[in-house]
Amino acid sequence: SDLVAGGVWYAILALFVGSMLSVAGYPLVYLFEKIFNLVSNSRLAELCNTSNPLIRELEQKAPGTFQHSLQVMNMADAVSRLVDVNPDLVRAGALYHDIGKINNPLCFIENEFMVKTDAKYHSGLTPIQSAKDIIRHVSDGVEIAQKHRLPKVIIDFIDTHHGTTVVRYFYNQFLKEGGDPSLISEFRYTGHKPETKAQIVVMLCDSIEAASRTLKGNNDRIYSDFVESIVAGKMEEGQFDDADISISELKALKEGLKQYLAQLNHERVVYPKNKLNKNINNESITKQN
Repeated sequence: SDLVAGGVWYAILALFVGSMLSVAGYPLVYLFEKIFNLVSNSRLAELCNTSNPLIRELEQKAPGTFQHSLQVMNMADAVSRLVDVNPDLVRAGALYHDIGKINNPLCFIENEFMVKTDAKYHSGLTPIQSAKDIIRHVSDGVEIAQKHRLPKVIIDFIDTHHGTTVVRYFYNQFLKEGGDPSLISEFRYTGHKPETKAQIVVMLCDSIEAASRTLKGNNDRIYSDFVESIVAGKMEEGQFDDADISISELKALKEGLKQYLAQLNHERVVYPKNKLNKNINNESITKQN
C-alpha cells in the first residue's frame, strides 16, 4: 500500500510540475520570439485564425480590406513554396499586413461600398493630403500590432508591404495639376524595404491582388504582362535591393503568380445580372494603393 501511495504522490507531483512548466513556458516563448524575431508554427496557426479579436475587428470595420487580405493570404500561400518560404509565415503576414486601415477604412476604395451616398472620401482633398492619409495606414498598422503584442516578424510584414514606393495615383494627379515633381517625397511610403523572401512574397501578392481587379481580358498573355509590369515597377524603385532573393527565385515567383492568376480567373463563374441581384458577381473591388 505504501508503494501504491508513493506512486500516486509521484504522479500528482509530476502533473503539478508539468503544469507549472507549461504555464511558465508561455512567457519564455514570447521572450524567445521577441529576442530572436522568430515565431513557432503553433503561434502562426493561432494568428491565422480569423475568429481572433483583431481580425474580427478588421472584418467589421473594414470588410473590403478584410476580403482583400484573405485573397492576398491565399495567393501568398500558393506561391510561397516556390521560393522555399514557410507558407504559415506568409499567410499570417498577409492576413495582418493591412490592419492599419482599421483606423480610417473609408480612405480606401475597397471599403467605399460602406458609404450609401455618392460622396467619396478623397473628394475635396488635395493629392498630398490623400497620399498622406493612405500612407498612414502602415504606421497605424505597426502601432496596432504592437498594442496587440503581435510577434515582431509579423509586424515587419506590415512595415515592409509597401516599402518605400510612391503612391502613384495621387502623385500623377498632383503632376497633372501642375505640382512640383521634386515634392515626390510627400507621396512616398515611409516604411522599410523588404529584407526577406517572405516579405517580398507578401508585397507582390498585395500589389497584384489589388491591381488585378482592374484587368480587362482573360488570357495568359495578359496575366504574364501584368505580373511582369508589377515586378518591374518594384525593381525600378529599388524595393528588392535589401532582400535575400536571387534572380532565379524571383523568376520562379513570377511564374507562380502568373499561373495563380490564370487558374483563379479561369475558375470564376460569370453569373447573369437580374433584378433580384444586380451584382451577384461582384469582382470589382479595387484599391488605390
